[in-house]
Amino acid sequence: MSNEDNPRWSKGRRVAGALTGLVLGGAAFLLPTGVASAAPDGLPPLPANAKDIALEHSRIPSGAQKATKPMPVAGTYGAAFSGRATVKTGDSRIIGGELANPADHPGVVAVRSYFVAWDEDGNAGWYYSTCTGTVLSSTKVLTAAHCNVDLPFGTTFVIAGVADAREGVDWSAGQVARVGSTWTDQRYNYKAQYDAWVAHTTPPPPLHDVSVLTLKDALNSKYTPVTLADQGAAAPADGTAATIVGYGTTDPDGDTPAGILYAAEVPVQQNSDCTATYGSIFNTTAMMCAGSPNSSTPENGVDTCHGDSGGPIFVDGKQIGVTSWGYDPCASTYGVYARVSSYSDDIKADVTRNGLVNLDWTGDGHSDFLVRCKTTGWACAASGRVVMVSGSGLGTDGFGGISGYDFGSFGGGWNIYTKLMRVTSWNNDKKPSIIARDANGGLWQYKIDEDATDSNNAPFYPRIKIGSGWNMFNDIMVTNNWMGDGMPNLMGRKPNGELWIYTSDGMGGWKNPSGTRIGTGWGMFNTILTPGSWQGDGFQTLLGRKPDGRLYMYNSNGSGGWQNPSGTQIGSGWQMFTTFMSPGDWNGDDMIDLMGVKADGTVRLYTTNGKAGWIDGAGKVIDTDWQIFDRVF
Repeated sequence: MSNEDNPRWSKGRRVAGALTGLVLGGAAFLLPTGVASAAPDGLPPLPANAKDIALEHSRIPSGAQKATKPMPVAGTYGAAFSGRATVKTGDSRIIGGELANPADHPGVVAVRSYFVAWDEDGNAGWYYSTCTGTVLSSTKVLTAAHCNVDLPFGTTFVIAGVADAREGVDWSAGQVARVGSTWTDQRYNYKAQYDAWVAHTTPPPPLHDVSVLTLKDALNSKYTPVTLADQGAAAPADGTAATIVGYGTTDPDGDTPAGILYAAEVPVQQNSDCTATYGSIFNTTAMMCAGSPNSSTPENGVDTCHGDSGGPIFVDGKQIGVTSWGYDPCASTYGVYARVSSYSDDIKADVTRNGLVNLDWTGDGHSDFLVRCKTTGWACAASGRVVMVSGSGLGTDGFGGISGYDFGSFGGGWNIYTKLMRVTSWNNDKKPSIIARDANGGLWQYKIDEDATDSNNAPFYPRIKIGSGWNMFNDIMVTNNWMGDGMPNLMGRKPNGELWIYTSDGMGGWKNPSGTRIGTGWGMFNTILTPGSWQGDGFQTLLGRKPDGRLYMYNSNGSGGWQNPSGTQIGSGWQMFTTFMSPGDWNGDDMIDLMGVKADGTVRLYTTNGKAGWIDGAGKVIDTDWQIFDRVF
């Protein structure tokens, strides 16, 4: 194995002249229509302005391939483990290692990410990259930050229990799981890598290259968690035998597809040897190196390669490193790993976090904003159009965590609705959808159509009416698990201040179609937010803003009642925002954030510590010119 998976550089965010899609006439009377472009071979439709948000071909991650088959489907595929892969003529050959049986490495998984990129001719299309990860719990997987951050229009899957995770393989064993949220070390040096690319200089290697994926679908208990090296643990002695495991390519030049599981034994190298090879770019605190390189004939060396990124290096059964980078060709120098003993406490802290529900539309675990155009402008060809602002998964990326704008896929005509909301798993499918209220009080659901089975409505199935009479409420909010039953809810506030809750039955209907009153006096707030588990205890929270800008927190008890029925003040000065909301986690630390839009269009982000406190209570600007939008959801 050997590895130099390139970091995922993103394009510049705003693209002049990128307004494409359907030109609407009489938009106030048109039902919303999407204009996503069709994609071949059962892949999802491309964004309407795919070429403008796609990764340039020269910046596609090393080892990535053009997608030609449908994306995986979450679920189990027979037995927990397959046998060893069968290598035939034309497949990669292992460099100094052996084909591995996944049952012998039950905590090692493949991580496959799809994204939009240019091909050699400048046409946008679907690509996928392969990485490796390790199981930390049934819903947590450790991998590399550069496998997780800023893949345009990304969708990520974890594939467990298989020896051959390549595209198009018909699995008879194993499990596929979807990603719901992510944690990335906030010091990850994406910005330095991007700035070097812009300046046409040699980029620095990945630094603080660790991420944790939180899964929507719990893994089978047979995929047992690995044991991590303790924080501050001493490094193994020079020459200590270590085991590397991964799904990477075994071609030193990285020209063949990754996806077959194999393992090898390599010696751990001391810092002085690593520094002698790499110089000052090798960080002795954050990194370690290992391998048996052969500079003249790399195919005779032993090392990690493209596709092994995020995978483990074990010593005495403990994971001491996360595969990160190296020089090409693979096995010509030592492989470099993120040193787990420098990150173990932070990784373990994320394992203990209750999974939050991100407003993630594409499936990479990163929150995305949907915004509705109030007027024409830089992102808006017409009023009523909905634009998606995609999240990169890293607030320190130099772009405020914004990876791009999809100007056209959601179409126009959305100004027929007086309320727009995002909801996850309304049909108990863990997929996102939009719920909208029209002027007559009708409540409509737009379910995502991932395969564009109805090209006239992509990216949605035809809308479904799920309620009427909802104009009796002057505000409606979404919560994800207010009753402790795992089902999403809608809350409605009446003009008299009464608060009512309605719970989904998971089949498109209601458990309590007449609603249940859960509070009074809520008319004192001009805005009510539902950020999720603000305290990090798994119980849902409401935030209310008074006209004078004071912000109050109310926590549920998980059974329809309140922990603090009188509320707790947590802030002031919030009247400066015309719109504010919670996207879940925006900056990539897997903890709830708030964002607000000022009248001049400035967007500010406020990060929390996941336990009802602020990391950045002063906020920071992440974007501007949002005054052309009248809804953020």
